[in-house]
Amino acid sequence: MDRVKLKVLGLSYSMSQAGAYALILADEQDTYRIPIVIGMPEAQSIAIQLEKMQTQRPLTHDLIKKLIDALQAELKEVYIYRLDAGIFYAELLFQTERQSIRIDSRTSDAIALALRCHCPIYTTPEIVEKAGIAVGSTSSENRPTEKDSESVPAYTVQELMKMLDEAVRKEEYEKASQIRDLLKNMGK
Repeated sequence: MDRVKLKVLGLSYSMSQAGAYALILADEQDTYRIPIVIGMPEAQSIAIQLEKMQTQRPLTHDLIKKLIDALQAELKEVYIYRLDAGIFYAELLFQTERQSIRIDSRTSDAIALALRCHCPIYTTPEIVEKAGIAVGSTSSENRPTEKDSESVPAYTVQELMKMLDEAVRKEEYEKASQIRDLLKNMGK
């Protein structure tokens, strides 16, 4: 089974959905960014863990981590296995002394636990292809084809990559996907 290992890049406030945040994942080679819209409580839990902050009382994900430890289990991995109608589906793989256990989870909760348990996060190449925004390729001075030039001014690959990074940073994902498609048509 082909799988792509992911890492958490960070969070940003979603300008398009009030009260929502974008969790940004990347593949290990930093060639794709995968934005996942999550709620404020999950974003807070992930941010607290990323910043290594301490809370006065345990958050829900801290409590779950303590339960995992108390039950002498180990979270082996998080697997984002499906993307359907903009919703990501994940499962947790636990290992105990006697068995492996897979449990369905919201992706945001799974990632909050993965950060606390220091376990890997994986997805499928198909999900990276479908939801990923390509970044990082700044070499080459190729220009868009004549057909592409009708809808977009002639830009170098480097200029398009900068535009793509800016669109992702500003959470303009529709614009980012159009730029990604243009880069794909250019063979980059």
